[in-house]
This record gives sequence, C-alpha cells and structure tokens, in this order.
Amino acid sequence: MNKLLVLSCTLILVSSEVVVLTDDNSHIIQDGDWFIKAYAPWCGACKSIAQSWIQLGAWAEDKEYNIAEIDITVGYSLSNQLLVTRIPTLFHVKDGVFRTYQGARKIDVWKKFLEEGECHSLEPMSWYRRPGSVTMQMFGYLVSFAIKVNDMHDYLTKQANVPVVASIIILIAIPIVAMIALFLVTVWGIHSVFGKPKQAHTIGLQRSQPRPVSQEEEEEDKKVQ
Repeated sequence: MNKLLVLSCTLILVSSEVVVLTDDNSHIIQDGDWFIKAYAPWCGACKSIAQSWIQLGAWAEDKEYNIAEIDITVGYSLSNQLLVTRIPTLFHVKDGVFRTYQGARKIDVWKKFLEEGECHSLEPMSWYRRPGSVTMQMFGYLVSFAIKVNDMHDYLTKQANVPVVASIIILIAIPIVAMIALFLVTVWGIHSVFGKPKQAHTIGLQRSQPRPVSQEEEEEDKKVQ
C-alpha cells in the first residue's frame, strides 16, 4: 500500500512538469521553446507514449524547453488551429514558429531533437497556417461554433426529445433572429447618436412665385397687338 502511495505521488510530481494547454492558456506557446503533444484519452498510441512524455517533462524541468500537451477532445480552438488530423501528433514551437515533428516516438530521440536543435531542419508552417494568425483564429472559431451547434442538436434531439426537423429549424432560426436583432440594435444606436437627419439648407434656393399680371399691363398688351 505504501509503495503504491509513493509511486502515485511520484507520478503526480513528474506529470506536473508537463504543461496542460487549453483554449484559455494557449497564448503562452507564442513565446519560448515548446514541444507539444496533441492527443486524445481514448487513443491507444497516445497511451503508449504517455509515461515517456511525463519523463521528458521531468527531464526538461531545469532546461529552457517547455513540454506541454493538449487534449483535442477539450481544447477545440487550439487543436483546430493546429489542424490535427492524426494522433498523437507532436509539434515544436520556437518563438511562435510552428513545426510538425516527424521523428521516432522515443524519449532519447526527443532529447536529442531538442538539445541539438534538429527542429531547424524541419520546414516551418506558413504564416497563415500558424495558430494565433488571423486566418487560423477565424477557422478555429468557425469549427468551434460548428461543434457547439452539433452538441446543441444532440441535446435537443436526444435529451429534450425534439424532432430532428424541428431541431434543424430552431438551429437555423436562432442565427437569423440574432442577425435581425443585431441589425435593429445597430440602427437604433445610430439613430440615438446622430438623431434625425436635418433638413437641407435652402435659403436662396426657393423658386419665386409668379406675379399676377395687372390690368394696366393687360391693356398695354392689347394696344401692342
């Protein structure tokens, strides 16, 4: 029992050296030297390297390298920006420059990769594909929104027992109503700030009314004729 307790404490201490990335703290990887593992809890290959990754974190504790991991089933925004298509996938980040690690999944190879700067032999991601760029942030938000819509659809159909067709209509109607409401609020705000449009200044532009012809002028015209 005591041995199990000591082993558990040791694992907790070692695993604390691995930074857990989420959508809330993902900005920290833009500075410094980072080695990141993207994984999923149900992935067998991810489980096979889990202990080695913890040991790598303990090894890098007093070094300039930061060892981190992200659960793609939780960190939707960052994992979507990384375009993770298979797991586990390892990424090296140096001062905001991202590279995809393609070497062996062994701790000795990882140490050599970091110590000898082998990351520079890898082709960096294009600027528009890097997490944190405007394009990838927009992509991440869109995918996260789509996932939330799908989760809401599952809730309506499976828990609230709403028919599938009705659920789809509701999910389509919500953004339309939101856009109309936003438009009306915007119009109201503009009207409140700037007020009603002022009438155009027309002094000197009014057309003069025609003057009626006098009797004397009529008689004069008859004489001329």
